[in-house]
Amino acid sequence: MLCGATLLAAYILLTTLFDLHLRRGVDAELVDWLDDLAAGLEIAEDGGILMARPPGLPKFERQLSGQYWQIEAEGQPPVRSRSLWDGRLPEEAATSELGEISLREIEGPRTERLRLAQRTLQFPAPVMRVTFSVAADLAPTLEAARQFSRILGVSLTVLGIGLVSALVLQVRVGLRPLEEIKAALAGIRAGKIQRLSDDVPREIAPLAQELNGLLDHHGSLIDRARAQAGDLAHALKTPLTVLRNELEGDGAPDRAVALEQITVMSDVVHHHLARAQAVGGARLLGVRADAAHAIQALARTLPRISDRDIEVEVQLGARPLWFAGEAQDLSELLGNLLDNACKWASAKVRVAATRAADRLKVEISDDGPGIAADQHAIALRRGGRLDERKPGSGLGLTIATDLAQLYGGSLTLGRSSLGGLKVELDLPAAD
Repeated sequence: MLCGATLLAAYILLTTLFDLHLRRGVDAELVDWLDDLAAGLEIAEDGGILMARPPGLPKFERQLSGQYWQIEAEGQPPVRSRSLWDGRLPEEAATSELGEISLREIEGPRTERLRLAQRTLQFPAPVMRVTFSVAADLAPTLEAARQFSRILGVSLTVLGIGLVSALVLQVRVGLRPLEEIKAALAGIRAGKIQRLSDDVPREIAPLAQELNGLLDHHGSLIDRARAQAGDLAHALKTPLTVLRNELEGDGAPDRAVALEQITVMSDVVHHHLARAQAVGGARLLGVRADAAHAIQALARTLPRISDRDIEVEVQLGARPLWFAGEAQDLSELLGNLLDNACKWASAKVRVAATRAADRLKVEISDDGPGIAADQHAIALRRGGRLDERKPGSGLGLTIATDLAQLYGGSLTLGRSSLGGLKVELDLPAAD
């Protein structure tokens, strides 16, 4: 539609300009003839006018040829070209001023369309005013304009068909990679393939990369959901077993034990529901959280809710310490690690946070028994509990590891300078 409108506008513009150019050429020729008439005019002794040197154009001598000239003086018969025969050109318009050239279209002796140029000049007495008139048939000019219009119309039509054909071909060829991506997505949905191919044209490579990133993120969410379901099942297995044993025993069930296990299960359910809300927060653009504020808040809260007198020392590097992620995810991650440290510490826990380039480094150390180097992998394994005497599900370190990896970070275990366990967190930082 736009292509057709553009070509139509070009057709109208070009034909108009060409017609204007032809008419200006005719006008320029008529003005030259007026000058020739004025130059060839002579005044006789009796005041009469005569053409000593008439224009030498053959058409002026051929009757009704379409090119005419005429000279009129006040009180004298007009002098005319032989081509006018017994016809006569009209008088000059009353509004024309002396010496001014007027141009207009009139009807000729053969009812043809003529372009008329007239000019009145003042001569010395006894002749006062003389009007010079020349006219030319517009038929050749109009025919040339029509021929140009036809040729231009055919040319622009062919050009338009070529442009539309090229556009259709370009769209078909250009959209072919998108059809391939569409087919690949259908294959992914059917389970035939896992990712889009990297062998795509450069123009749509960013689209394929973003789609692959979306698929990877979707896959990580599914894996995390499965892991959470496993965590929940593992955390509920022990209290359910205790309840089952109490109910299947010969004696009356211990009410205190049953209530304790129900409370544990309720806490586990609430905990995993809170974890589920953290799934969508990873990799969101423009999201950040104040790590210093989260650490200080946990350092004030955990000793109060603990049944032991534990000192939590906080060491913070240069501010600000921004984490590139959701605040609730950061609190979940640090809360699990600090809760684990307070649970195993003898008297002291130390938290240190610094900023290194685009990374946020957090170290959590305690003065507890620590974990042997050959037991680190077991401690990080889902549900891996090295000591069943402490309450809990054994998922604290695993949950923290999952959250760190979800944001492109890492969690490592080591030996603390306080004598116990040291947990090192490497997380993305935000500006």
